[in-house]
Amino acid sequence: MQLNISPSSGIPIYKQVYEQIQRMIINGQVEEGVLLPSVRQIAGELEVNPMTISKAYGLLEERGFLERQRGKGMLVAKRDQRILGQEKLVMLATKIDELMIEAQQMGIEPQTLSELFNQQLKQLKNNSTKQVEKE
Repeated sequence: MQLNISPSSGIPIYKQVYEQIQRMIINGQVEEGVLLPSVRQIAGELEVNPMTISKAYGLLEERGFLERQRGKGMLVAKRDQRILGQEKLVMLATKIDELMIEAQQMGIEPQTLSELFNQQLKQLKNNSTKQVEKE
């Protein structure tokens, strides 16, 4: 499990760890029943305080992504696929909200933001089509 943190990003490290593991679980990169590395192991790899990782794990457990197995550690909890799909949408909606706030702070009109979003979608679709044609 590869985690990347940016201490200078302004986002608390526990939140970066929480969001990355949550995303991995929701996207199926880390499957249910998988034993996660220990708090000390991740803290050592990321060179952060173990309490930081413990806080992220605690939030993931509280929200049903992980379950504590006595004597083993933290396992990825079993999740309903329908709920995982809803969680993906909630995660994306949160990111869109953050983007809209940032655009508003920059003085970008909603119409301009919408046009930019559609332009990026079109570009992504074109790149995907080109990639399929190469194969």
